[in-house]
Amino acid sequence: MCGITAIAGKKINPKQYKTEAMLQLLKHRGPDGRGEIFFPNCWMGHRRLSIIDIDKGQQPMTDKNFTIVFNGEIYNYVELQSQLKKEGCKFKTNSDTEVILKAYQKWGHECPKYIDGMFAFAIWDNKKNELFIARDRLGKKPLYYFFDKNNILIASEIKALIASGTLKPEIDYKAIDNYLRVMYIPPWKSVYKNIHQLPPSHCGVFKNGKISLKKYWQINNSPIKISYHEAKEELIRLINEAVKKRLTTSDVEIGTFLSGGIDSSLITLVAAQESKNKLKVFSINYSGHEEYPFAKQVCQKIKAEHHIQQVEAFVPSELEKVISYIDEPHADTADFPHHLLSQLATKKVKTVLSGDGADEIFFGYKWHTQNKKNTDIFDHRINSICVFDEEQRVALWQSKKYINDDIIAKKNYKKNYTSMDKVAMFDLSSHLPGQILARADRASMMHGLELRSPFLDTNLIEFVFNLPIEYKIHKGEQKYIIKDILNQYMPKSFVYRKKQGFGAPIDGWLENNKNKEYIYTKLGYKSKIRNILSGAAIDQYLNNFYIQNKKDKRAGQRIWVLLCLEIWLNSQVRSTYEK
Repeated sequence: MCGITAIAGKKINPKQYKTEAMLQLLKHRGPDGRGEIFFPNCWMGHRRLSIIDIDKGQQPMTDKNFTIVFNGEIYNYVELQSQLKKEGCKFKTNSDTEVILKAYQKWGHECPKYIDGMFAFAIWDNKKNELFIARDRLGKKPLYYFFDKNNILIASEIKALIASGTLKPEIDYKAIDNYLRVMYIPPWKSVYKNIHQLPPSHCGVFKNGKISLKKYWQINNSPIKISYHEAKEELIRLINEAVKKRLTTSDVEIGTFLSGGIDSSLITLVAAQESKNKLKVFSINYSGHEEYPFAKQVCQKIKAEHHIQQVEAFVPSELEKVISYIDEPHADTADFPHHLLSQLATKKVKTVLSGDGADEIFFGYKWHTQNKKNTDIFDHRINSICVFDEEQRVALWQSKKYINDDIIAKKNYKKNYTSMDKVAMFDLSSHLPGQILARADRASMMHGLELRSPFLDTNLIEFVFNLPIEYKIHKGEQKYIIKDILNQYMPKSFVYRKKQGFGAPIDGWLENNKNKEYIYTKLGYKSKIRNILSGAAIDQYLNNFYIQNKKDKRAGQRIWVLLCLEIWLNSQVRSTYEK
């Protein structure tokens, strides 16, 4: 895993841009090394976290007229390398970076279709004066860009673009409206009008001052007719294969994140089964997080080396640290614990496996089944994640000017989709990359830790997406098939229990008197959030939680979303948020 950046256009003058500052702000993503290269019409920079071919995998890497900077891991690079060798390609390294470079020479703009992994990369063709960029299918790795007249600047993180010295970011208040609704910025945009995010499963070509984007992958909607027993056996094979290739595609030791929940427990159990060494496992324990005893139970079963991050209380400075780092408003309650857990893990390993993605593909959230009003299940899914509804957002903005519904990537939805297909597509194309994967990447990479998610293996996702719904939800039991598989390792009392989740117990933390004082100060009359949102509306939400005794079940969540927005605003340059 690494940090990448590049500038392309015409007659690039490196002195015009603060390239060293851009690289320095990506150091956390790649603490093991730095590299840069200059061409008349392009500059490329790289910060390296050494995982594969530690001695020879330095970047930027050049072959003939092509130079690459790459962030991620390619799990089928050995197979691709073998295929390319048979077709006459010669390799100087054993790195997945060189495999992408050769694949591009072989298949051109179609090369992302052949790659199995998590990635964001840029390839400069010095002969054609053309920059090719690509991002993985689900958006595990980020890639942002902006235009400086006829030039394009790209980077793994927004902060590196701003550091160039040529960009004055302009807040997109419509994106802020999306955040107020769903707690994150949709993964096809950024919080700034003049900074763009390459959408998941897209590639693009920048040439002659213009960029053209293309979607290279769409999940195949072909329902599978298969018996439950056959589906279970195939799923076991796919999970084992997904874990194994994420363990073996590395020259460094790999551990796991273990909350004690269904998903991370299964991944940890399979990893222990596939690992040659004693597995290093990392868990977090705090009051209100009832799954820690289950994590301990898994570790005792596999005789793991168990490392625990104990959290006694909410620490505002740590929340401020992770929210400021993320570069955009983000209010996942797991941001804070994930940051602390990554900080612990990076002292022992460079890479971990996680259970991310299982809830999305196996329908594990409460909104997948709880529909008391008997509305359309897709409408129910969208409404269930609404923190501030339209009426409440109008009151916050004191206007309808920024109200919008751009939280659904409508182009991904086919006409023949059922309501449940739409739910699955929303989870995969909006919620997963915007909320879960953004948190997973930033909270781990701020500590130079690579996180891999076996449940998000392409083959596994395409198989599960097309399974009969009753294999995922059976007689009210969610994630039915995955629990059935876990039951082969753990007793029923472990498997069939109430879902807890990895998020922090925010209501309890916010009620603490010391934290209450912090909240009132942070959201008080001097707060920056009141420059863009109604102070009277903010005061009303504070009253709803602290004075009216939480009559609204979302009262604490709304305070959290406003707090995270205020923290983010405080981390920005003042001129970007004044209306």
